[in-house]
Amino acid sequence: MLEKKECFLQKKASAEVERAKDYTKAKNKSAAIQCLKKKKLYETQIEQLSNFQLRVHDQIIMLESAKATTDIVDALRSGSSAVKAIHQSVSIDDIENAIGEANEQTENMRQIQEALATPIGASADFDDVPCICFFSLWQDELEAELEDLEEEELDNELPEPPQRTSMEPSARATTSQKPANDLAELTKLQAEMAL
Repeated sequence: MLEKKECFLQKKASAEVERAKDYTKAKNKSAAIQCLKKKKLYETQIEQLSNFQLRVHDQIIMLESAKATTDIVDALRSGSSAVKAIHQSVSIDDIENAIGEANEQTENMRQIQEALATPIGASADFDDVPCICFFSLWQDELEAELEDLEEEELDNELPEPPQRTSMEPSARATTSQKPANDLAELTKLQAEMAL
């Protein structure tokens, strides 16, 4: 509305200037001055309308800024309420209880694993024997078995020796006696351990 009124007043001011020119050509000085005075009044009104428009635009900017500020404050409030609701649903006691339950389940699992690792039956008799002794027995058995495997591998790699006479002792006979001795020792050891 203010812009339309301003446009209307500018047209009137321009018309007064044209009339003043016509009066000047007609040598009517007083009528030309009257037209210029009206033009000045119109220009004063136009300037007032421009100031009004500036004030209205300033108010629009302030309202937009206030609306943006209100939206920001509302967003902050809703965010704060959401965080507050989350904090109310999870308390320190709940967290401590959850950690306690997790620790309890870990301890239960450890006890179950220990129970499963406890020897039963014939192997339970070895509880009195120190572990080092038990493992050293296994170590001896494993080393003897490894030696047998190495000897077999070596026998497979070596070429067949020439035929010996019946007078010469066979090297194979001595090696075949060694596994027999090992087998006898192993049988004796198992009997002692009551396996």
